Amino acid sequence: MKNDAVKKNLMYVSGEDFYLFSYSIFIVLDVLGCNGSKVFRDYRKFAFLIEFVRDQKLNYILENSSGSLMNPVDKEHLFHSYSAGLGRRGEILKLLFTLEKRSYVTLVQGRSTSSVDVSLNSDSIPQDFLNREMFSREYGNVKRFTTLVKRLSTLKLDTMLERVYKNNGISTWQV
Repeated sequence: MKNDAVKKNLMYVSGEDFYLFSYSIFIVLDVLGCNGSKVFRDYRKFAFLIEFVRDQKLNYILENSSGSLMNPVDKEHLFHSYSAGLGRRGEILKLLFTLEKRSYVTLVQGRSTSSVDVSLNSDSIPQDFLNREMFSREYGNVKRFTTLVKRLSTLKLDTMLERVYKNNGISTWQV
């Protein structure tokens, strides 16, 4: 309970909280082992993943979904996460450039011209920065999500969106 109270001070407006975005990115990269030569393909996936890092209910919905026959409340919750992800794509890229300037991440040109791949620079991050005890819920959410969506670090954005949203009855459009 104490950890949640501390995090709430950071996350006063989760839709615009760059600390939340940064920690979510670091946690995803840490869980997936995207450090050094292993990269997280296509930064745009982070915009959608942030919702799954912070919200256990989204993982629960995916675990228990029956495709397009999902109940309306769960479907609306999942759609909201998709809409939020669409709205934060530009913010994530700006944040990643800032994190790269501070040497926390490395950005490299992806396979396509619009793709930027990301890896964590663990050596540049203070040892206690990624506190697994403080962020145990978020680490658990990422691990849970990676069991639902395999090969997350190498998937194309379109494939991830299809597996998470389209296969569950959420209409998506080209991102």
